[in-house]
Amino acid sequence: MVLLRALVLLLALVVSDVHCLPWFIKVSESQGPGTILQFFSFNCSSHIPTLELLHVQPPTTFFNPPRLTRWQGIYVGEVTLSSSARLDALVVNHYELQLRFICGNHVMEGPLSVDVEQDPGHIRCVGRFASPGGEIIQVLETVSPGARLYTLLLPGLELQGAQVSPAGQWGGRMVGGAWGDQ
Repeated sequence: MVLLRALVLLLALVVSDVHCLPWFIKVSESQGPGTILQFFSFNCSSHIPTLELLHVQPPTTFFNPPRLTRWQGIYVGEVTLSSSARLDALVVNHYELQLRFICGNHVMEGPLSVDVEQDPGHIRCVGRFASPGGEIIQVLETVSPGARLYTLLLPGLELQGAQVSPAGQWGGRMVGGAWGDQ
């Protein structure tokens, strides 16, 4: 693990440089908490530097305050997704993070632009199912497990449907997409 971390930091030093502001990155909406979004390196030999996240536009708690670590005389900054991160490109597909690096009297600010891209394999639930007729499905105890109860055709999917089947011998009803006991 230590060797992997050292290789990642070395890559960050080779690829990133503070002079290439602004930064633009793309991230898949399927990325979750703890995902490292960006590495960048800073040279500050005479002082102990700081790296701050000034603000995020639109406002969100999806991004952790940046971390700054020293490695072989160079400081490496890292921006990660926080534990509250739930990226959804249909809700917000672009975030602008304003970062500030301070080394003694030298202050440098710059944006980190994060574009959230849709993940075609990511299934979204947009809310509870409700048919126009407000259908209620009642399942009697005599219905065998695995029997087809309902076929839902989803828009955009040709000849594919979601089927609702009972998992065992029980009676229940489906109201607006939620199962409950009879």
